[in-house]
Amino acid sequence: MGSKLAHRVCRAVVAVFAVVGVLAAQNVTVPALLNGVEGGGGTSIPFGSNQACRIQCIYDAAELPWQGPRALTAIKLRADNNTPNTAMAAKGWLQISVLVSTTDKTALTASPVFADNRGADATWVIQNQLFQLPAQPALPAGPRPANIVFPFATPWMFGLTPATSSLPPPQNLLVEFHIHSQPSGAYRLDNLGGCSSAQASFGSLGPACAVPGHPGVTVTGDPSMLAGSSYGWSIANAAPNAPYFVALDVTNQGGLFGNPAWPLPYPMFDPANPAQQSPALAALGYPAPDCWLNITPVTLLGGVADAAGAGIALGAIPPGRQMLGQVFYAQAVSFAQTANPLRIITSLGRSSTVCGPLGVARVYAFYNNLATPPPPPPTSGLVQVGVGFILDVQ
Repeated sequence: MGSKLAHRVCRAVVAVFAVVGVLAAQNVTVPALLNGVEGGGGTSIPFGSNQACRIQCIYDAAELPWQGPRALTAIKLRADNNTPNTAMAAKGWLQISVLVSTTDKTALTASPVFADNRGADATWVIQNQLFQLPAQPALPAGPRPANIVFPFATPWMFGLTPATSSLPPPQNLLVEFHIHSQPSGAYRLDNLGGCSSAQASFGSLGPACAVPGHPGVTVTGDPSMLAGSSYGWSIANAAPNAPYFVALDVTNQGGLFGNPAWPLPYPMFDPANPAQQSPALAALGYPAPDCWLNITPVTLLGGVADAAGAGIALGAIPPGRQMLGQVFYAQAVSFAQTANPLRIITSLGRSSTVCGPLGVARVYAFYNNLATPPPPPPTSGLVQVGVGFILDVQ
């Protein structure tokens, strides 16, 4: 029995190390949503200076592309490519230390005090090593490869406690760089700092739904839609100096006002006789030929167009990571005295998708290590939420 038990234990240990080996060999991007996607901004922090720097980045567990334990053997950063077809010179040599840790801090609770963000398993995986940041060739649009490599002296295991029904899940990830010294020179990293919101037009619109002699009214959204922030929809080609509003909903499906007999998009006229109003809008008394309701108006944001027929409507996007991926559907409606009997024109619908911010924060502080006498490294720094390295772990 003893030999059988020992054999089973041996096989289990071999299996565990095999899994760890596979996990260590995989390159995965943190935050996971930025896999193959250029970040919303570039940053010169911490490598675009000649000063020493301490910087921590905290990644909420929800942003990690793995669950349970994972062996880390290196961190690989991406250089910025927000300005495509632009080369970047190498920079070296930099004296760098790197610490990794789990942490109970989140992006929203990050402390300005570096030590407060570290967990009990905080480990210096690189200590006072010299590195050269590689030259980056001019590339077309899209993320650069993660080729700024920092190999660990020894592997480090994230989350030895797996997520089960009886045990707590692994905590959030903290990555800390201490640049003890670096030469002058620019060097930008790919960085969170915004995101590009997916947008698309939808619905129906006819050519007669316009101010006579002008294009039809349009609505477009801001490039970046962030949870917990204000967001603007821009209106163009509305009736000059006339009131307008932007109608909003979280769906463009189903029936107008929930009635399946009036499927969206719904005409603001009788298709069989455009001079008559449609059944759902009979109470309005007049038709608007070629105009359609592409959503059910649930919320209205209003304003008055300028002399060029332009305007903007601002709304607040609810906070919380659960908003990521939520689509908001908008349609512009403008009062236009000469357009049709109803004196209203509408736009195509426009969808915008919440793309951030992700659960990432950074804490950093520069200091002059060349001063005489040299100052001690800072113990606290500036906290910025929604900003941080985009990295691969190996």
